[in-house]
Amino acid sequence: MIYFDINSRQDIINEHYDSLKTYLNSKITSSSINKVLKEYIEINIEKIIKGSPTEINKLNLKFQSLHSHISTKIINKKVSKIFNYKYFETKKDNHYDGYDLAKKLNIRTCLYCNRNYTLTVEKGKNKIDKITRPEFDHFFDKSENPLLALSIQNLIPSCKTCNSSLKGTKKFNLISNLHPFKDEVINFYNYAFIPHDVKSIIGGNSNLSVQLNIASGNIKIDKKISKSNEIFKLEDIMSAHSDELKDLFNIRYKFSERYFEELFNKYKALGLNYNDVYKVVFGLEYNELNFANRPFSKLKKDILKELNIIK
Repeated sequence: MIYFDINSRQDIINEHYDSLKTYLNSKITSSSINKVLKEYIEINIEKIIKGSPTEINKLNLKFQSLHSHISTKIINKKVSKIFNYKYFETKKDNHYDGYDLAKKLNIRTCLYCNRNYTLTVEKGKNKIDKITRPEFDHFFDKSENPLLALSIQNLIPSCKTCNSSLKGTKKFNLISNLHPFKDEVINFYNYAFIPHDVKSIIGGNSNLSVQLNIASGNIKIDKKISKSNEIFKLEDIMSAHSDELKDLFNIRYKFSERYFEELFNKYKALGLNYNDVYKVVFGLEYNELNFANRPFSKLKKDILKELNIIK
């Protein structure tokens, strides 16, 4: 549900392809896949690895149409050997892999939930120095679409809960599902708290829950947002973090709106801009393009607005 503008980082996209092309070319050459399919892959290899979600989807559909008369199971097995995700996934000494890509992208929270950190921690290039990184969800399932197993815009940095537990093997497509590198919908939905009686919540008499409201004005987009909410259990998961939201309610109840205005003005007098002040005071990202840097940035900003703590 958090957008990341990967197309503004052509350096990362180019490096991903450049780091894999020698390996891929050798695998294509040695593959026993039929001539027509091999030539298709050879001609389109750069686009397959570097292309946008829409581009790689079209390439994949075209490829599937070329082998519609051949056993899909046999073809997929051969294609999987070319675009071998285990080669990219497995930790090896001095070898370009998921750690390198994750470190370059530097996406610090799951793009599906914005709840869990997806930090990349490595102390060096040796296998023993590679400690942790985000999981990469294949938006287009790699078992059915092995041609896209190493496509950079098919590798979505995500947490284990969203990738393995919630999405799992569900089949995603660009019509029904939000793609974090394509769909910028952050302003088309908002989180709200229930009930709206802040004093009751602070007093401990009410169970707090979170509701996701959708208001894009576009039926197709609304359905995609609703689908993400359903698959990734966003309302349920955010509601489970009610204690963190109650801290915001305590702040709102104990301090006046004027207090926050004066606090922001004081920090700005020190040369900090509004984004910096917001980060210092609330520990969150204010700019929507940076929401992926801090957990709960979307949720808490929406609640802060609802409480009139920020405008």
